[in-house]
Amino acid sequence: MSHTLVGARVLIGLVFAVSVFTKLRSRGAFAAFRSSVTDMRLLPESLAGPVAAAVVAAELAIPVLLLVPGATAAGFVVAVLLLAVFSAGIARVLAAGTAASCRCFGVSAAPFGRHHLYRNGVLAVIAAAGLTAAIRAPGIGTDPGAAAITAGAAAVAALVVIMLDDIVDLFRAEQPAAGPRR
Repeated sequence: MSHTLVGARVLIGLVFAVSVFTKLRSRGAFAAFRSSVTDMRLLPESLAGPVAAAVVAAELAIPVLLLVPGATAAGFVVAVLLLAVFSAGIARVLAAGTAASCRCFGVSAAPFGRHHLYRNGVLAVIAAAGLTAAIRAPGIGTDPGAAAITAGAAAVAALVVIMLDDIVDLFRAEQPAAGPRR
């Protein structure tokens, strides 16, 4: 297995596994996600529940497929397609100026922004690279030590993706106004 395949499987798998976990960890978390689907105003409110459930099911399929021998390529295909759908929805929300929040990882109520499109684009490129690696050389061996380093680096990258809204907020946070000096 190539380093590209190892890294892509770990990064994409972790990102979608955490996304599913944060949406399903409680009824309130899923309700908040469902509400965010409604707030996007891309479809009738009556479809928000079924669409939210379908999104979670598709997200759950990705890490499962990436773990199943012989199904890795399918996992990457689902990831690329889902990221494209997410990006199209985000682009429409941004173009319409709709005030909707990203509940991508459940807890953040950060409003959608361009960084969500960039994030999805980078993830789609990584998933496409993983798909290419899975198709070209699925059985090529990798040094276990190097594979562990690659997997560790991919896990750190996944954490950065998951925490992206918080990282962006760090740089957007307004500084307190300078008060009178004492």
